[in-house]
Amino acid sequence: MRINNGTKAMPRYFFHVREGSVLHRDMEGQELPDAEAARREAISSSREMLSEKLLHGGSLNNRNIEIADETGYVVDVVNSRDILFRGGQFRTYTDDVTQSAPTNAPPK
Repeated sequence: MRINNGTKAMPRYFFHVREGSVLHRDMEGQELPDAEAARREAISSSREMLSEKLLHGGSLNNRNIEIADETGYVVDVVNSRDILFRGGQFRTYTDDVTQSAPTNAPPK
């Protein structure tokens, strides 16, 4: 964590994507307030990647996002199965973007 003008900057987290034995390293990272915020970001990114796989084809399994801090220590791992399922059932998310999509309702 860097210190700028006497204040602490937010920590930087890196989101490395592991597909099977191949690791795609995030070289830029993202500044976030804490590990929980980094986990939420990884979940959101994983949902986006899974939607692309559904749209264009490809395996939905065998993908993890490894969340690493600035030292390289992996603080958490988000698995694609955990994004899709909870307790053997498909998961739902309260922030479903399709619920807020504009409708083509006629003007009043």
